Formats: sequence, C-alpha cells, structure tokens
Amino acid sequence: MSIGSELTAARVRADMTIEQLSAATRIRTGLLVAMEADDFSRCGGTFYARGHIRSIARVVKADPAPLLATFDAEHAVEEEKSRREERAVVKRPSLHPARPRWAVVVGAILVGLMGWGMVRLFTLPSDIEANASKTASTTPAVTTPVAPKPTPTATSKATPKPPPRPPAPTHVKLVLTAKGDGSYVTLRNSKGKRLFQGMVGPGVTQTITNKGIVRVSIGAPANLVMSLNGDRLRTTLYRFTVKPDGTIVKSS
Repeated sequence: MSIGSELTAARVRADMTIEQLSAATRIRTGLLVAMEADDFSRCGGTFYARGHIRSIARVVKADPAPLLATFDAEHAVEEEKSRREERAVVKRPSLHPARPRWAVVVGAILVGLMGWGMVRLFTLPSDIEANASKTASTTPAVTTPVAPKPTPTATSKATPKPPPRPPAPTHVKLVLTAKGDGSYVTLRNSKGKRLFQGMVGPGVTQTITNKGIVRVSIGAPANLVMSLNGDRLRTTLYRFTVKPDGTIVKSS
C-alpha cells in the first residue's frame, strides 16, 4: 500500500472524517485529502511533510515509524534527482537578430519603382490602341433565358415523421465552482487515469469533460457548487462516480 492509502486506512479505523482529523491536527482539509491521494507537493517540503505524517499518526493511533521510513525512501531519490537537474542547468547564450540595413532596402525599392514608371511611360499608348481595336472588333451577344412555366401538380398530404430520438449521452461534463474556502478535488476516469487534482479555491471554476464515467474524490463537498451535464448536482458524498446519463454512485 502507498503512504496515502495507509493514512486513509488508519483514519477509517479511527472512525474519523476529514473534518474531524483536520480539527485534531490543525491541518487543512484540502491538504489532508491531497496527502491521502499521495500528493505531498503542497506540504512545503519533506521536513513539513514528515511533521504532518507524524501528527496524523499520533491522532489516529498509528505507528509513524514505518510511514516515515517509506516516505523517506520514496522522496530521497526525487530530491537527489532535482538537485542534479538544477546543477546541470547551463545558461544558454542569448542571440540577437541582425538588424537589416534599411538604407539599402529603401534604395532598392525606389530604383524598382522608377524603372517600372519608365516602362509604363513608353508602353502606355500602344496598350490603349490595342485595347480599343479589340473592343471594336468583338461585340458579345447577350441572350436572356426564358424561365419555363411551372407544371401544376396534385398536392398530397404527407404523413409527418416522428422526430428522431436524441442519442444517449456518452460524455460527462462536470463543472465545480468553489464557495467559501473551496476544497481539494481529485478526478479520475474509468481506468484510474488522473484528469484533475488540485485545490479549487475561492472564486475558481473547474470544468472537466470526459468520455465515460468520472470518479470524484472531494475533501469538503459543502464548499463546492457542482453541475453534471448542465444540471445541478447535489450530494454530500466524499467519494462517488458520475455517469453520462446523470446518475451518481457512491464509491468505497
């Protein structure tokens, strides 16, 4: 099991909700939901993440030692990799585009315009004479088409066809609008692929469109206004699945 799954299992064994655990540890509900989803990037560093893990384990009466050992083993490699990448970054030289010689360009344009004017000056009379002779020799004939008379046909009453049934919806359009302090949200598709994970803060609206079902995990449902395919979605569940036909199913 991952660290987030072990934290969730320990909280469930202690029969505590996210809000109760937040009040006991003084850790924000959004951060607790992120840690249970194995997202420790919002803790502010490994030092604070270790402190949060130790606080949660103390409240839910779990042994923090194996949790901290697993956390150190997973994140020590990531920190060393980030340090090597920072040392490998080399400042690239900046290239300045060469400025065009505007005097040469303007001079070339003027010479071209003068040459074109001289050519037109000497060829204009012959062009006029050629166009005049061509106009006099050819006179196009204009014919007016005659529209055929409409043939009267017997009118028959057509049987109205029933309107086609709308196709069954195949996509889920989920709109989350934060109110109050907002909430931390994790959205996944039917294969478990993460569609969105993060904090939907005050004044923020997050829209997700996915073909098929969407699995939803919310830290504080009361802090979100949700709509599913344009209809208001009212639920107090923390984990549930929404389907394209507008139904929701509680997730374990």
